[in-house]
Amino acid sequence: MKNGYIQFFKCFLSIFLLSFSFNVFSQNPMLPGYYADPSIKKIDNKYYLYVTTDGYGPFGNDGLTFVWISDNLVDWKPEPLEGLPNETIWAPAIIKGKNERFYLYCQNSIDYTGYVWVGDLPTGPFKKVDHLGGFDLEPFQDPVSKKIYVISATQELFEMDNDVSSPTYLTKIARKISLKGNFDFTEGPYMFYRNGLYYLMWAGGRCWEKSYNVRYAVSKNVEGPYTDGKDNPIIQTDEKNRIIGPGHNSLMEIDNRYFLFYHREDNSRAPTCNYRFPCVSEVSFDENGNIKLLKYIDDLGKSLNHKSKYANLALHKDVFANTEASEFSVQNVVDGKNDTRWTTPVNQSGILTIDLGQIQNAKGMEVDFEYADKWHTFKIEISPDNINWTMLSDHSEQAIQAYKAMYINQDFKTRYVRLTILNSEDRTASVWEVKVFGEQQAK
Repeated sequence: MKNGYIQFFKCFLSIFLLSFSFNVFSQNPMLPGYYADPSIKKIDNKYYLYVTTDGYGPFGNDGLTFVWISDNLVDWKPEPLEGLPNETIWAPAIIKGKNERFYLYCQNSIDYTGYVWVGDLPTGPFKKVDHLGGFDLEPFQDPVSKKIYVISATQELFEMDNDVSSPTYLTKIARKISLKGNFDFTEGPYMFYRNGLYYLMWAGGRCWEKSYNVRYAVSKNVEGPYTDGKDNPIIQTDEKNRIIGPGHNSLMEIDNRYFLFYHREDNSRAPTCNYRFPCVSEVSFDENGNIKLLKYIDDLGKSLNHKSKYANLALHKDVFANTEASEFSVQNVVDGKNDTRWTTPVNQSGILTIDLGQIQNAKGMEVDFEYADKWHTFKIEISPDNINWTMLSDHSEQAIQAYKAMYINQDFKTRYVRLTILNSEDRTASVWEVKVFGEQQAK
């Protein structure tokens, strides 16, 4: 009878822990780090995710502005947008002109108004051309008229100079259109066209509150009038699934499916408008063109059956550290989540060791520091036995910005990987994920 009680208790405990685990994690962000206002574009078979660099309180962005680039919607790498200042850039969004140049529209975080920059590549270098005004600018090309507009959170549509021979092509407003219609409107506007309907999307509520959400309105004319969409909002705070304050979106059709890209708040810091993660959900359209949320997406690549070139040999492996701050366990660096991290107490260096279980043939590594743009001193070593160590990457003597050293592209053999973070701008060691790449196994 005693054994029966023990077995019952074990079974109950297993079920309890399993059910608890489903509620611990929230929707997995696309990227490791604090990035907001995602604007996704496909250019020459590559995906470009333009974002606001977040995580700098109390007034928001003070960091380096990145675009994250991927061939497969699985493996993303950051590149700084050359020519832009290291701070003050909010909500960058881009469009390619008929002259093959790239026009980047963004907002300044000090004067809260919009600007246009021009470059020859989607990563720049960009040169500031003009001050447009408006707020939260996002370009849109009308597939019917072929004209390029810029939508502003001031509930205006800017018809740009569309004469490609003009010196002010796409940099000067030819006409300001006050959008007609009766609809709630706050910020983060986005426009697209589908099956004879123009869709105007925006973020309702306030970005620092749980009221933030994604809404839409529709019209048969680009200038309106727009009618508030059915079943609004499309996505909103869902505390059961630990989604807080989703908003400021873009949308893309991929493989005949529609995906909504937006940010949500970091649950460990919410409510806040300064620590946000880029996420994605799938939406659908009914026969009348109404938008409905289908599901939250934790792994966009897996959902699309797109595979990474390499397997992560470190995923869910044993990992140990010399120290960790409360709620920021070292186990987080191998859990496959972009919103959980290992962090040490302030003024303490961090040393973590991953045991791959056996000697593995690795093709490279990735270390996702909490802030890709901040300076660190660190080193990475490998060992077959946890005794004899070989240096793999050494930045212990000269500080380096994390994004410049987060990838190691070389083959090596090892069972153990040791990361030592000696110092950082925040005087902590803080990492989202450590990945060790190996060949994908054929199925």
